[in-house]
Amino acid sequence: MKSLPVNNQEWLIKKIIKKGGTISFYDYMDLVLNDPNNGYYGSGRANLGSKGDFVTSPSMSDDFAFLLSKQIHEWLIQVKNKSIYDDKLSVIEFGAGDGTLMSGLLAYFLIHDKKLLKNVCFIIFEPNKGMIKKQHKKLEKYLKLGFDILWKNLEDLEDNTLNGVVLANEVLDALPVERIINSKGKMHRQGVSLDKKSGKLFFEEITITQELKKSIASVQERLDINIPPKNAPEGWTTEWHIDNKKWLKAIYAKMNNGIVLIIDYAKEAKRYYSPSNSNGTLISYKHQKIVENVFESPGNCDLTSHVCIESLIYDSETSGFETIGIVKQGEALLALGLAERLFEIQNELKDDISKALFRREALLRLVDPICLGDFKWFIFSKFNNKKIKINSSCVR
Repeated sequence: MKSLPVNNQEWLIKKIIKKGGTISFYDYMDLVLNDPNNGYYGSGRANLGSKGDFVTSPSMSDDFAFLLSKQIHEWLIQVKNKSIYDDKLSVIEFGAGDGTLMSGLLAYFLIHDKKLLKNVCFIIFEPNKGMIKKQHKKLEKYLKLGFDILWKNLEDLEDNTLNGVVLANEVLDALPVERIINSKGKMHRQGVSLDKKSGKLFFEEITITQELKKSIASVQERLDINIPPKNAPEGWTTEWHIDNKKWLKAIYAKMNNGIVLIIDYAKEAKRYYSPSNSNGTLISYKHQKIVENVFESPGNCDLTSHVCIESLIYDSETSGFETIGIVKQGEALLALGLAERLFEIQNELKDDISKALFRREALLRLVDPICLGDFKWFIFSKFNNKKIKINSSCVR
């Protein structure tokens, strides 16, 4: 029994007790992130940006949205030209944070292609009402201008109706995950239990489900990997992204013709499931710092885990998508004109050196492999005509 001190919240104690004193780690992560009243995202408590708990690429620099918009613009034109339908195009963002990225996309199209803008519907799929309030506030200007911006649930849409681009920037890393632990040569599911006397939470081994066994076995066979890996130490633990395939299959069902862009931290399977990576990739963030204790301040911290590259591709392709390419964020942004953007900033702000340096530093952090440059861009497509090929400037 591995016990950790916890700044427990009464709401969480009640939830765990109601479930009998033990819940799966998946349920714990779902609660602390998405509970509508007390979860980090569900309540709208999530604080992004340099003054918040963590930074994202859009919150780091407005230039990120500008460069990404160039690629989305290119894709939309191709989808429109290759489609036999006259339906309105869509730009869909999952988990839009505080709305910063969507705001940047709208600003780009307002300046660079007003004609196309009139033919595009911008849709946000956001399960957390607390974050929707922040998004409405950020996008108020564009809503007043009459832009077609909608908040929907994926279930609201009919199958095979979406034509356009689906964007998920740092979304999959926040989906609840299962935790798998190697104990005495067998796989177990990791649970979270409450010690009623001390008020502490601790990890506990619980029975692995058949659904989880089946998911792991399928990936092991297709990707030729071992979970746990050979020579894994006792207590070796990893995350299993059980919801990724469900999420991808749901999108595939709704999409008619289009592109899916997923941007996230990701590792190759050989590193993700290596014996040396014995405690997985689970990380908690608060006030720009990593919080080692994932039980600290539940509902007041972000909780995230990296994605496995090969597993995500497998989930995507077995859901029906075709893989266009995978590229590091640094390489993608350079291909989309980051160097030229730096030159433009230098000229535009030559009379304001401090602002120019700030913009330059922010842009460089987006491509720095130690910072955000190591993010992976996964590009998948679905077209009714399988012969259709899409050009992507971000993939050289």
